[in-house]
Amino acid sequence: RNLPGATLAVASDPDQEARARASKIVRVPIVEDSGELLGRDDVDAVVICAPTHLHASLAIAACAAGKHVFLEKPIATTATDSRRLVDAAAESGVTAMVGFNRRLHPMFEQARALMSAGGIGRVRAVQTAFCEPMPVTEMPDWRRTRATGGGVLLDFASHHIDLLRWFLDDEIDTAEATIDSDESEHDSATMSLSSKGGIEIQSFFSYRTARTDFLEFIGEKGTLRIDRHEPAFTVKVGRRFGYGTRGRLVIPSMSAAAWRMRRIVRPSVEPSYRRALGAFVDSIQGKPKPFATFADGARSLDVILAGEKSSESGMTVHLTE
Repeated sequence: RNLPGATLAVASDPDQEARARASKIVRVPIVEDSGELLGRDDVDAVVICAPTHLHASLAIAACAAGKHVFLEKPIATTATDSRRLVDAAAESGVTAMVGFNRRLHPMFEQARALMSAGGIGRVRAVQTAFCEPMPVTEMPDWRRTRATGGGVLLDFASHHIDLLRWFLDDEIDTAEATIDSDESEHDSATMSLSSKGGIEIQSFFSYRTARTDFLEFIGEKGTLRIDRHEPAFTVKVGRRFGYGTRGRLVIPSMSAAAWRMRRIVRPSVEPSYRRALGAFVDSIQGKPKPFATFADGARSLDVILAGEKSSESGMTVHLTE
């Protein structure tokens, strides 16, 4: 409602209780059938945040109706659906964005710029982890099973795979994974990836461990660690004199500094969701901003599917073009 350049016109949900909750938040029509929403002349764009297994049908219908699409991640649950979405967006000519919001986080933007400028030299290895404790009793039904979009690879790894591609400007070449299903399907996983440029990547994802979310890039001149729960990323380089490492001073960008100031009052404030939607609106209005496309979403899903195949076969999976 407060996003410049956009007006909320209508909302849709097939669930009566969800519509009742929404009616207490916004004063707009709230309809049961998404087709009714897509048929309205006062709707230029849609935000799709339904369970993952519904993404393809909803987004393809939106593209066919000529509506711009902001689609929550991951793009879909199958490679067939992700390719259908890429084709539908291209054929319709609409603006189509996947909600990999952390590309729009000011701290992540600055960290990537520093890496791209050679701040830690050539990256040789990466370690990542993304974990959120999530008891089964608190999960929505769709999140408990892989078929409907649940599991840590679709839920968490999709974010990190997109960030790896974005930070490294490289594609994933091979994938190995092990997946456990303890309390719900696919509730923890480890992944070993290698990029086409020869970078080795180790990742861990879980619903059953303490909260953490970081990426650490190990370069020939230093290491960069970015932690979503911290106010700044860190860069470590070798000491000028003697053995060991020291922290390199990094002055925050203006947008990162503004976010850090807001954190003083609201420690958990997350700017990237609003900035991602803002980039979507700007692009529709002819002011293109960089964001994750449907093709980026398909690439992320390809890696997840390769990891699932590896877990089933016990073999390394090579991704194809």
